[in-house]
Amino acid sequence: MSNAALKPAMKRFEPDTGWTDAAPLMLVNEHQPPDNNKIATQSEPISADALSNLGDSIQDVFSSLKISDTRLESWSDVDLAIRSIGVKLKEKKLLEHRLVELKLEIEEASSDAAVLVNAAYKREMEIHATSKLRLEIAEMLNQKLANALKN
Repeated sequence: MSNAALKPAMKRFEPDTGWTDAAPLMLVNEHQPPDNNKIATQSEPISADALSNLGDSIQDVFSSLKISDTRLESWSDVDLAIRSIGVKLKEKKLLEHRLVELKLEIEEASSDAAVLVNAAYKREMEIHATSKLRLEIAEMLNQKLANALKN
């Protein structure tokens, strides 16, 4: 009964020694242990091309296994989903670029409108000054003609 309390352990088959306990950590580079925190804290976005390459790599790995099980076709769905994300990320980048261009166009149009409004105001001031001068001349002529006609 004491064996029932033990949890099953992973075993690995070694050609020279037979079945052995699996090592808890397998180092790819003997001189430097893997940095597991690097993966967990990665916050920079993956580019659309990197996503597409990742989808291709996943598809290649599972296609190269040559296992004829129709359930494994789900990896092609994963590849398609990753490609779709990549397409959307490219579209987002294009839209963000276009948005920056639109902001510049709006600023330029606003500047042009301000120049036009200022020019129109100056013309109105000139028209008003000319009209005021014409009114003053008309008043003087009116008085002089009125006086001349009375005499």
